Amino acid sequence: MSEKRVGIIAECVCDLPKNILHEFNIDIVCHLIETDSGVFTDTEEITAENILQYMTEGGGKSRSTAPPPEAYEAAFRKKLSAYEEVVLVSISSGISLSCENARKAVEAMGDEGRRVHVFDSRHLSTGLGHMVIKAAQLAKAGFTADKIIAELEDMREMVSTTFITENADFLCRNGLVPDSVRRLCSAFSIHPVLQMKNGSIVLKGIEIGEYNAAALRYVRKTLKNTKKIDTKRVFLTYAGCSVRTVNMIKREIEGCCAFEEMFVTKASATISSNCGPNTFGVLYVKSKGVSL
Repeated sequence: MSEKRVGIIAECVCDLPKNILHEFNIDIVCHLIETDSGVFTDTEEITAENILQYMTEGGGKSRSTAPPPEAYEAAFRKKLSAYEEVVLVSISSGISLSCENARKAVEAMGDEGRRVHVFDSRHLSTGLGHMVIKAAQLAKAGFTADKIIAELEDMREMVSTTFITENADFLCRNGLVPDSVRRLCSAFSIHPVLQMKNGSIVLKGIEIGEYNAAALRYVRKTLKNTKKIDTKRVFLTYAGCSVRTVNMIKREIEGCCAFEEMFVTKASATISSNCGPNTFGVLYVKSKGVSL
């Protein structure tokens, strides 16, 4: 089969490192960050560090938005110049207009749009990233777009996307939790643990007490059933964590589960602006036959 059969496109919110994107020739469509100072393209014009500093130092409005249909159309047409078909693996439609805007782009392309397939991952960050890598591997192996979509549909419920935040300040600021929850978390040193479930962000649980101890408990609970984990790959993805904190978490992951590969990645500005500093997630794929 031709290696040029299916091209893969993702969004910057997949938080994959550049070497993986380059290895599989994965093109990226960037989300936007709107602030009082203007609108910036994530990863190209603004970083997680920029937006976290802006917001922690009293910056005003900060809102992440999906790429417009025109951005998707441009990416699709570029990719179609080299491939027979294109698959976009997109962030969950339950938290973003990305899929909707991408499908508008497909409609605007007329007959050529029939060669473009938009897949709703129902995940974000490197939970989405796991699925992007799978799609790229299948494409490289010569699978058709329809077969890739079918494989991703089977995989979707097997991805574990969770993360812990230091507090609920940024979650409240962006309308993800009410102010009453923010005040409760602040008063009692409560650290929310969130997960992607059925395409939406929901509260999975809480950790109470000093943050470092809470962070390590989250790792141990997340990885406690090692027999139910596909140990091929794990992502440690973080926003605004110190080097010391990242190294601490990495060691704890290594002590809990012997993964073949561990990728330590920074969250995009889009992801970081909604969760705040000292947020991280341990994202992996469940073993076959194990439901979430």
